[in-house]
Amino acid sequence: MSDDPIYLQRDGDIARLILNRPQKRNALTLAMWEAVPDLVAEAEAEAGVRILLVQGSDATAFAAGADIGEFESVFATEAGRGRYSDAVYAAEQALGRCGKPVIAMIQGDCIGGGVELALACDLRFASTDSRFGITPSRLGLVYSLTSTKRLIELVGPSRAKDLLYSGRLFDAREALSLGIVDRVVAGEALQAETRAYAEEICSRSPNSVQAAKAIVQMILDGATDETPASRSLRVDGFAGPDAKEGIRAYLDRRPPKFSSS
Repeated sequence: MSDDPIYLQRDGDIARLILNRPQKRNALTLAMWEAVPDLVAEAEAEAGVRILLVQGSDATAFAAGADIGEFESVFATEAGRGRYSDAVYAAEQALGRCGKPVIAMIQGDCIGGGVELALACDLRFASTDSRFGITPSRLGLVYSLTSTKRLIELVGPSRAKDLLYSGRLFDAREALSLGIVDRVVAGEALQAETRAYAEEICSRSPNSVQAAKAIVQMILDGATDETPASRSLRVDGFAGPDAKEGIRAYLDRRPPKFSSS
């Protein structure tokens, strides 16, 4: 357990990026946004880590938005405004383009900047008592193009407009129906179910999982046909150690033991 407002914790094959300002419901400061890329890179570089979970330090909040208390000082200059925008963008890109799977485990409030952070993850699991809101219109702020694109990819343009225009709050059930979260679990079971799912992913071929993430990202970036990079992932995969182990395990009628990362 760390006193840092955001830190990385190793848990076997799983790394956890923990938002740790419970007294402020994990509201995100500029320093926290700026810390995300290095922490994600650290998790990505650890060979034994198969998956990254992003979570709050307790059940009260995932992140109740950005820390509005620092806005007047941070936004006082053009340089400060640019620095803040660049920090949020870099944090989102680090999570979205991390080579390993990233899951947001959401308990309590996930508002404003908390939603931005969660949308950058591959999957979002939420507790039944979690609450969501995309709230720039309540503050006179503007959601970034990259965050808006991620939102549209999940919910479609008209629903994205509804959430952005109104800034309304909504519960986990609606978040699931909109496609913002992928699974809703009773609060007391969320930790166990998220961990069980993470362990299931960890048991699969790291090469297959990471290549799948890379190819999905290529498609989201606009690819509509095979590229040299996507073809290489597929063709090289046939000769890789994971494929050899997976095929041999199937023929031997035993569970595979993947070791590559």
